[in-house]
Amino acid sequence: MRKNSSDRHKKAHKAQITFLCILCLFAAPKVFTQQVDMVQLFEQIATLIRDDRLPEAEKELNAVLRVTPDLPVALNLMGTIRAKQNRLLEAETLFLRAVQADKNFTGARMNLVHLYLLKRTPAKAIVQLKEIVAIEPDNAEAAMQLAELLIFQGSVDECISFIEKQRAGRAVSPNLLVVLGNAYIAKNDLAKAEENYLVALEGRLENAGALFGLAQISRMKGENREAAIYLNRVATLTADSKSPEFLYKFAVEAMRVGMFDEAKSALERSLELKPKEPTYLLALGITWIRKGNLFDAEKVFRRLIEIEPNNAQAQLHLGYVLLNQKKYDEARVWLEKSARPGVAIPEVYYYLGLVAQEQNDDARAILLFEKAVQKLPSYSHARIALGSSYMKMKNYPRAREELETAVKLDPEEPTAHYNLALLYARLKEPAKAQEEMRIIEKLKAKGSSSSGVVVLPPKSNP
Repeated sequence: MRKNSSDRHKKAHKAQITFLCILCLFAAPKVFTQQVDMVQLFEQIATLIRDDRLPEAEKELNAVLRVTPDLPVALNLMGTIRAKQNRLLEAETLFLRAVQADKNFTGARMNLVHLYLLKRTPAKAIVQLKEIVAIEPDNAEAAMQLAELLIFQGSVDECISFIEKQRAGRAVSPNLLVVLGNAYIAKNDLAKAEENYLVALEGRLENAGALFGLAQISRMKGENREAAIYLNRVATLTADSKSPEFLYKFAVEAMRVGMFDEAKSALERSLELKPKEPTYLLALGITWIRKGNLFDAEKVFRRLIEIEPNNAQAQLHLGYVLLNQKKYDEARVWLEKSARPGVAIPEVYYYLGLVAQEQNDDARAILLFEKAVQKLPSYSHARIALGSSYMKMKNYPRAREELETAVKLDPEEPTAHYNLALLYARLKEPAKAQEEMRIIEKLKAKGSSSSGVVVLPPKSNP
């Protein structure tokens, strides 16, 4: 999940850097803005960069830099060219030279911010953003990015302090209040988060970020119906959203309250915008599983593995889907690939144990279920399966130990009681067997039904 959070801040793509440079012409030192011919020249160069006519733009800039090698606007534009050429180290050097020549050149600093985010060095971006806000206290874009990055870096208290100081001196944008609400959610201060989201709404249900925050709060309070109402409004507001990151966040929250159709729709839109983003593909595959469509889930996980062959989560989920489709040999292949040291979660061994059971290899199944239980002692389904295998192997003491433990861990799971009833019957303890059957009938009357031995991985939420 962390990788995808950093992707949310990748605003440093080429078109944006070019656009910034065009704006930066008007933030250049006064001596140059007074020279109309120079301003026109730089506007022409910026247009060449925007149109990807980089050789022509570079030729013009080299002519300028030969005469004035430390001219900030020229250095900034040359840095833009290098960034578009993916020569990021050279671009950084040029942007830094522009800033050194004119410390108040916020356009070059903003280009550095985007560059550092592209290079996944947000700490350096934060340094530049703080400088920009100090120079231009009313720069709403810089303030917003700084606040978001502080949360992303885990500096929640610093984010709150920064925004509260902003509020003290001036009116802040509703979106900055949304970020403040997000910061309070990160601190689990739901009351203050809700207060800021409501202020950000300004009495209207038009701010998707604020409504999304209120949906999160409702879900965290266990008020899923209210959360769904907010999320439905967010879905309406973001029908044409161009932010794949927000669509992804919406989808994850929608899944948590059972809105799988809405989650699927949002993820499909996010993949239209970023077709090869592994995190979105994983989430879409999980959504198909939750909808009970194993065929489409399998297609998505195979597509993800084509993009990232060693993605352990994709391998695990593909193995899970194939297991449910009774394709045991191939399921075993993918599950074993996901069972790498330091990566494997208990479910990997549980699923492999189920494959072994289906292939009548209970000795191997026991070893695998034992691994799952060692990793997660409270894993009731693994204990049920382990007890079942011990029973088939006629190791009744161990079967009893595991099944009785499973019942204590999950007294609402009918499968555990059913297997325990069978075991008691074999052990000639009819009273206990009958009691387990009575419990099963009570559970059925309450509407409980067995989830079976195959369950979704608890870490399935992206």
